[in-house]
Amino acid sequence: METPELEKEIFAALISDSELMTLLPNGALSIFHYVMPSVLPEKYPAIVYSVISDVPALAGDNEEVAHRVTIRLHVITSERKTVAEQTKFQKACGLVKRIMQSLGFVRRQTTPYVEEGRAMLIYDFTIGVDT
Repeated sequence: METPELEKEIFAALISDSELMTLLPNGALSIFHYVMPSVLPEKYPAIVYSVISDVPALAGDNEEVAHRVTIRLHVITSERKTVAEQTKFQKACGLVKRIMQSLGFVRRQTTPYVEEGRAMLIYDFTIGVDT
């Protein structure tokens, strides 16, 4: 499986989870590939996913047989969140982790981060795939 196909699979899994969709104020329109638009309504949580690494993992007969892909997901909320927003954010984080693990990914790290009035939890997930 090539990386663009993997990205499509991730997006499809995220939008097909009805519980996650109820937590995102704009449903599937709250999920972004690579970058969140700078002009975004103040409705959170939102999710941004991107490939941060795609490296050969196994080769044979001078051909790549498998590769390891690392996907980074940002689950984003407002830094000044209400209790209800905090609860949605925490649930969304748990669902993203469950969804990615159900696809066969292994969580490598999780990093909390705050920038420009937004609080986020950044997940890195890795999977090995055949080419």
